[in-house]
Amino acid sequence: MAKTKSYFKKLGEKEDKELKSNFDGSQREWLKLIKTITAMANTKGGIVVLEKVNINLSQLDSSQLDDKVNSYVEPRIHNIVSEKYGKKGIKIIVPNSRVKPHIFKRDGIYLEGDKQKFSFYKGQIWVRHSSKNETITWDDFQRFVKENLNSFLERINIIAAQYPLKELEVSKEGAPFPVKPVEDKKKGIPAVIMKEKIDPNVDYPYQAKDLAKILNKNQAFIVQLLKVLGLKEDPVFSFEVKNSSGKVIMSKYNDKCLERLRKFLAEKPLFNPWHDEI
Repeated sequence: MAKTKSYFKKLGEKEDKELKSNFDGSQREWLKLIKTITAMANTKGGIVVLEKVNINLSQLDSSQLDDKVNSYVEPRIHNIVSEKYGKKGIKIIVPNSRVKPHIFKRDGIYLEGDKQKFSFYKGQIWVRHSSKNETITWDDFQRFVKENLNSFLERINIIAAQYPLKELEVSKEGAPFPVKPVEDKKKGIPAVIMKEKIDPNVDYPYQAKDLAKILNKNQAFIVQLLKVLGLKEDPVFSFEVKNSSGKVIMSKYNDKCLERLRKFLAEKPLFNPWHDEI
């Protein structure tokens, strides 16, 4: 751990890393932390290290941190992970959010003496510029648009591959649509039957490399563990993305899979998926 500490100090604060020597648990410190986490999620993700925490560490576990941050922002920031850092510290891993921008839904208010002060305001969007938290600029706005557009186009391509046109109904105008009108003869009213559509980017947001990063393992380890646990081809945990020819081009995994892996590794931290038996 000493090596890790010196590593963080040597790098200094950057866009994706912030080092705080003390965290006293005051409202002001909480709001600064929430702002930093939100700004990182709105940029490229990152790591926040609190070297010395002067409150019970359980107040900064992943679940508590998730609740605290998301009580101030929308949409929710998923997969904020915290872990112990040394004897009295906490390391917080912030994801590069897939649903940015995250907007503050209420003011961040704290008291300094008898004066009311604000860390951020309702409706603001904060991002990271170098090692600083700053409000959104025009360049940031353009980045959000570009990222969301790319994500949208990728999503359309993936969804289209799951529903070849030959499987869809066609309207009178010749446009395909996944809804088949059906008349309910008993009630004499029109009804519809719709295909259940899956959006892999929302319902199954992780690739093996994402799981590896979250669980602090290498990708090969996670791929092998998925096979050993039978999660790779289990539709409860995974989704096979196919191209228009029906060939599997990618496997994606959901939150259930992440929690299953996390629980297994917590119970068997020394498990070797290449040699050990379950």
